[in-house]
Amino acid sequence: MEAVPSPEWELKRVNKRVVWMAAAGLALVTASASAQQRPGGAASAVRSVDVPAINLIQKGKWAVRDSEGGERMMCVRDPYQILRPEKVTTPCQNVVMESAASRATVRSTCAGHGTMLTRITTDTPRQVTVEMQGVIDGQPFSETYDAKRIGDCS
Repeated sequence: MEAVPSPEWELKRVNKRVVWMAAAGLALVTASASAQQRPGGAASAVRSVDVPAINLIQKGKWAVRDSEGGERMMCVRDPYQILRPEKVTTPCQNVVMESAASRATVRSTCAGHGTMLTRITTDTPRQVTVEMQGVIDGQPFSETYDAKRIGDCS
C-alpha cells in the first residue's frame, strides 16, 4: 500500500531549479528589506515585489466567486492586496517565482501565520483568476477564485 503525501508535503515538492530561483529571489527581497531599514535606503516600503500581471488589475469593486460557487463583493484599492490572506494582519514577504505579462506565481511568507503560493492569471484588467494554496495558522488550504470588476468602490 502506497502512502498518500500530505498537503504540506505536496507544497515542499519542487524541482531544484525552482529552489534556486526562490533562493535568488529571497536574497533580492532580503536585500530590499535591508535597504528599507537603512536611512536613505532606496527600496520602496510599500511593496516588496513588482509583478506586471498584478499591475494590470484595475482598482474598484470586484465580484469574487470561489470554486464552490459562493460569491462576495470586494473593494480592491491596491491590487497587491490579493497576495495576503484576509485573516493575516502582519506583513508578508513575497518572492516572485514566475512572472510574465499576464500571469505570475508568488510565494508569500507571512510572519507568525505561515506560507502560501499564489498563482495569478490576468485575463483582462477586469477579469482575474487567483489560485492559492499553503498553510496559514496551521491549517492547509487550497482555493481558486474567479474575479470580475463590476464598478467603482462606494
